[in-house]
Amino acid sequence: MRKLVLLALSGLLALALANGGEEWNVGDQEATVTERINLTIPQRVALHLTEDEWVVDLNNPVPGQNGEGCYLVPKGYQGSLEDAINDALAGNFQPIDTYPAIKDLNGNGQIDEGEKGTIICLNQKVLQKFCNNGDGCELDLKVTRTQGGPDYGQGGVVDNAPDINHTKFVQFNGVDDGTPLELLKVLGQRLPGWLDDEIIEAFWFDGSEEAGTYQFNFLFQLAAL
Repeated sequence: MRKLVLLALSGLLALALANGGEEWNVGDQEATVTERINLTIPQRVALHLTEDEWVVDLNNPVPGQNGEGCYLVPKGYQGSLEDAINDALAGNFQPIDTYPAIKDLNGNGQIDEGEKGTIICLNQKVLQKFCNNGDGCELDLKVTRTQGGPDYGQGGVVDNAPDINHTKFVQFNGVDDGTPLELLKVLGQRLPGWLDDEIIEAFWFDGSEEAGTYQFNFLFQLAAL
């Protein structure tokens, strides 16, 4: 008889689990019930940009401060765009609010060496990324020029991802047609939660620029691998 009761209870347990209904068990010394939990985590990638517009107007350049705004690159400077960005961020260039870049910075009534040159303008923002794909993710930048010609000087973007000890610089002048520029590639691992990347954008008006109005679309794209 006891064996039949146990068989009946086992049948009820199987039926409850199959139907997703309630479950019960009665015994003289012990009773147990089982709950099954089904967990579904969808694959997701997401981006959040803290700023969606940057206006650069050389009629009234914003003088540089804390790595943003415009700086004077001294005449004869031999560095690359990446070098110029790093020098501006390091405080090696003087802030400037005139274009072309010439100003009596020390107030002695004349233009001394280092007070005339070209102008570089920087902008910083935070790009937050999320990717739970275990095979990794790739972050690309697609720059598309929607107005103006090709002669705007030099342009580039730095991606600093301190959470994973990663830095990447890409230069896009001449390649501003939406060609993907890889900023970050993480293979074989997921990104742990929302990660903050510091994005530094730069235009260097190095003397090759032509007067006009220019517009760009910066498309940041995060994709699961």
